[in-house]
Amino acid sequence: MPAAAAGSSNAEISRLTPEQLDARREALLEQMLERPNDLDLAFQYVELSEAAGDYEGAVTTLERMLIFSPNTPQLQLKTGLLYYKLGAYETSRSYLEQTLSNPATPPDVAKTVRLYLEQLSLSVEPAPFEAQIFSALRWESNANAGPASRTVTLNGLPFTIDEQSSGQSDWSSLNVGTVHYSYDRERQGDTFDFDFLAYSSTHFELSDVDLNVLEVTAGPSYNLRRFGVNNGRLYVYAIGDLTYLGGDYYFGAPGAGTRLYTFANERSLLDVRLETRYRDFQNSNELPTNSLWTGWQTRATTTYSYFLSPGVILTVEGQAQREAADADFYANWQIALTAGLAWSFESPLPNNRFPWTWQIGASVIAREYDAPDYTISTETEEDDTFWGRTALIIPVAETWSIIPQLEYRKQNSNYDIRNFDDLSTLVGIQKRF
Repeated sequence: MPAAAAGSSNAEISRLTPEQLDARREALLEQMLERPNDLDLAFQYVELSEAAGDYEGAVTTLERMLIFSPNTPQLQLKTGLLYYKLGAYETSRSYLEQTLSNPATPPDVAKTVRLYLEQLSLSVEPAPFEAQIFSALRWESNANAGPASRTVTLNGLPFTIDEQSSGQSDWSSLNVGTVHYSYDRERQGDTFDFDFLAYSSTHFELSDVDLNVLEVTAGPSYNLRRFGVNNGRLYVYAIGDLTYLGGDYYFGAPGAGTRLYTFANERSLLDVRLETRYRDFQNSNELPTNSLWTGWQTRATTTYSYFLSPGVILTVEGQAQREAADADFYANWQIALTAGLAWSFESPLPNNRFPWTWQIGASVIAREYDAPDYTISTETEEDDTFWGRTALIIPVAETWSIIPQLEYRKQNSNYDIRNFDDLSTLVGIQKRF
């Protein structure tokens, strides 16, 4: 590898004006024509070209250097990183994978390569097709989110609720399917994206809390390279939701959303979303006043993920939500803060080449309603919710994983009937296509 000392230092290059950079590059280019196999000279030109923003010129020089010095890890890494900056992610991945598989690659270089490969696995370039199915068996200590005690306070007086309204444990089957399709519009990386989500939970005994959700989003996405953002994408999409509770139609929700997804820097991802839906709730025999929930739900979410090291990702998320409703005592504001950590590590099982991933996360949610529900209290409802979750993703084949998960959720409220806690555990199987 060309020695860094042979060329200008990064500090010296950073002090050069654009005119001085161009002059040095011109002088080096003339010398390179006379000595085409001088790798130190060529690497100086690469450094100056990168500082000048001429990534194409730097890449061309690096590829020529690899002809004279093939299988050089540092050259492969530098080429992969420059293609990454150019937004050519598949070409970048190819060079980085060559670097990682090279037996001459030093451990510190391999560590840097793994970091970039992890980010490329979450590339802003959407895959043409992705699908996933998750099926699990779940147990919950409080499947209907009811209060622990049958005695609650309503308008200052003790009241005994029926047994079915208090917290009940139950088993359920959980099934989640997702499909993503991206159509290349052949316009500077722009695409048209279609996403489908199907969620179903079926309880063994408490059938009135069975939940089924269908959601479709569709719309164009734009590669932001045209605006000088090499690693960003903007999505604009329509939303359609259908939700069934206890086997009855619960609500439908047309809406729209926008999303900014970008590599904020070489170690982090930023995902910002704004979505709004008009939730049209329908009355049923079990829920005769359900339509009072009807109104707009608008949610803003910002998620930031930072690669602490290869295999370790820290994620923090902030969310603000407004739920309007026909009845003021159902309308509310909600603020949530979530943090999580994911750690991928080598499988402890012999002859298993697939890494395991341990995930841990927690969230706090504060919710305040607009007006009192006078059937319960003269005070406005205020809720504080906490949940913590841990899961282990155990791959058993290229596209199959077993996932055990444990979660605890607790809600404190000034309305006794809204106080509850729930411990749940599940074991599921995930299949990726």
